[in-house]
Amino acid sequence: MPTHAELSTKLLIDAADFFVTLGEQNPPLKDQMEENSTVFKQMAALLAQEPTGALNETPHAELAGKLLQDAATFFITLAEQNEPIREQMTENARVYKQIGELVMASPLGVLD
Repeated sequence: MPTHAELSTKLLIDAADFFVTLGEQNPPLKDQMEENSTVFKQMAALLAQEPTGALNETPHAELAGKLLQDAATFFITLAEQNEPIREQMTENARVYKQIGELVMASPLGVLD
């Protein structure tokens, strides 16, 4: 069973890849989406290397959880603006929010 940190790492990388794709499809958003992607990939790497570590005294798990929750908010915004992807983005948001909460509470825990 993967740990909350391992699941979070995968979700962070998936979000980073999604941001790149979104930026490629929307040139005005390209720079911001690439910046988001970089931050998410860096956090994924930190969390994968040291799930219980910290950056400037803030636990990696807390930082990762906040990024996952930010992604959830972003997905909800996309869902509200795009009927064809509403259901998928709403489900993504639910998963990202849930895993974000779990990793902040217990990075080495596993799903029941």
